[in-house]
Amino acid sequence: MGVPTDSFEVSFAALHSPEFMEFLWNKINTPACQIAILSMILHVANYNVTARFEYNTHGFTKAIGKNAIYFYAVYLILSALVRDHFIHLAVGPDAGSFIIFPAAVATVLGAVCFVSGALLNLWTLKSLGIKGMYNGDSFGFLFDAPVTDGPYQYMSDPQYVGTTLSLVGTAIYYQSLIGYVLAADMYIIFWVSVLFFEGPHMNRIYSQKPKTE
Repeated sequence: MGVPTDSFEVSFAALHSPEFMEFLWNKINTPACQIAILSMILHVANYNVTARFEYNTHGFTKAIGKNAIYFYAVYLILSALVRDHFIHLAVGPDAGSFIIFPAAVATVLGAVCFVSGALLNLWTLKSLGIKGMYNGDSFGFLFDAPVTDGPYQYMSDPQYVGTTLSLVGTAIYYQSLIGYVLAADMYIIFWVSVLFFEGPHMNRIYSQKPKTE
């Protein structure tokens, strides 16, 4: 009879079947999923491009003034909310497509993961402050030394871990295959950004920082 178009009961054997691969491809190849992936890419591209723009031109600071970093932080938060809107437009209608857990377990575990991710992001914000969290180094707000307290005792990019964990929680809560696909994509996008864009940009900034005696 083939695989249902709207749901898939998970088993080890089923995950290795051609039917599952077709089911997965059909999920990825939907406008809602593709738009959500595009929104994640554009959000990351947005803060990388705008950070470089500010560092090279001081355009935001010239236009807004010394408090530009706070307006910029709000702008990035709004950009993330737009991304999350498109993610939920993809995940919500896909609820129940990938059944791994009993419904009650999925509800509790999904909520725990989502809240844990959000708390990890708040912990990161507490350690970095608004200026550190939202590309403040591109605005000239540099740390005297690398941050090693808070979540940075355990991981190098806790804000990205937290965001990804919240999306994993959303996928579990909705039992959505698209949710799991988007969580994996989000982690990969963040990893690529840190490795090839954010890391080199930060190294450039701090390599040009005047040394203090």
